[in-house]
Amino acid sequence: MKKYFALPIAALLCLLSLAGCKINSGFDPEDFSKAQKVVVIDASGKERAVLEDQAELDAFVEAIWIEGWHVEALPEGLQKGGAFILYQTETITAFMGDREAEIQEICTLQCYQDAPYLTIDIDIAELSFPFSIPQETANYLQSFLEG
Repeated sequence: MKKYFALPIAALLCLLSLAGCKINSGFDPEDFSKAQKVVVIDASGKERAVLEDQAELDAFVEAIWIEGWHVEALPEGLQKGGAFILYQTETITAFMGDREAEIQEICTLQCYQDAPYLTIDIDIAELSFPFSIPQETANYLQSFLEG
């Protein structure tokens, strides 16, 4: 009789212990505000700017106005126009020992020439999210790529 109760209880305990685990494979707009570095790359692959100052990063996050974005398929024929690579220092854990935290890529914002669209690419999870963005946001991002 004890075996019949022990097995379901053990399975339940295993499930409860795993319930607290989080798999980070999706896109979270809050990641933008956590960025500690943004590297701006033009269409030719040339680095145009690096934003590392907290005031610059805050202004960048505020100016791209994420609330105005809409998930939408990209129109055909768009040409890549440059990218913004966002970085953040990895979370320090007890398992790291004496190793220092490294800066890691969060995602890449891929912009397109003459179109208010971008794609968020998350390499670690091999995910890509296409968005239509407000024209003001597209113009702001384009100013970095042309400047």
